[in-house]
Amino acid sequence: MNPTGENRGTVLVVDDDPAVLVLIQNMLLAADYRVLLAAERADAVRMASQKHVHIDVVLLDVRMPGVSGTELADELLSVRPGIRMLWMSGFVDEEFIRVKLVDGYAGFLSKPLRRDGLLLAVQQAIEAPHGGEKALTAGATGQWI
Repeated sequence: MNPTGENRGTVLVVDDDPAVLVLIQNMLLAADYRVLLAAERADAVRMASQKHVHIDVVLLDVRMPGVSGTELADELLSVRPGIRMLWMSGFVDEEFIRVKLVDGYAGFLSKPLRRDGLLLAVQQAIEAPHGGEKALTAGATGQWI
């Protein structure tokens, strides 16, 4: 735990699987991050729309029911321009990763997530300069390549 009592940043986690949300929440809370959870499109957009709520990075599942991850990302960016996006998915689509990382998104994590890979990705996304100058991708092992 952080001896100063301050959190390291705020992460909005968007995934339709409650077990994944709880797992990620526990990993991030143990590392002193503030965590916001959204299991549906409307919840994610509502949270991102609240200007008084600080969000450093969005960790977004590529595949969501009723909406593609890219559509939801565009919607989140329209209400919160410049917010950093980290993608996660159990299905690795190299073309998707290449295109989205070129678009300036912060990175990609393969499920199942590893604690070290998740924490490194979130830290680097928060610390990266705005504007997509630093794009990272993680392999299936959670190691940055």
